[in-house]
Amino acid sequence: MRHLGVRIAKALFGKVYNDLARMEDVLRESGLDWTILRPPQLTGKPLTGTYRTAVGRNPHGGRSVSRADLAHCMLAVLDQPETIGQVIGIAN
Repeated sequence: MRHLGVRIAKALFGKVYNDLARMEDVLRESGLDWTILRPPQLTGKPLTGTYRTAVGRNPHGGRSVSRADLAHCMLAVLDQPETIGQVIGIAN
């Protein structure tokens, strides 16, 4: 199913998906410390501080996250060295 999802995403989002994949490749190859956060649809809802994350995948059923919660998570991972070199999905 995961591979089918990738094929569907490529078909639906084409160039955007390819650009995102290339961006992640550039970060991986950069020699820098990096953490990638993969949010789904961003909303303008207020900060809740209640969101789900999943290392190496997107949270099951996650369809959106507020920009405020994404920013909160971005700041939180700065203090978590175990997130360096990880791809983290986030969703409400």
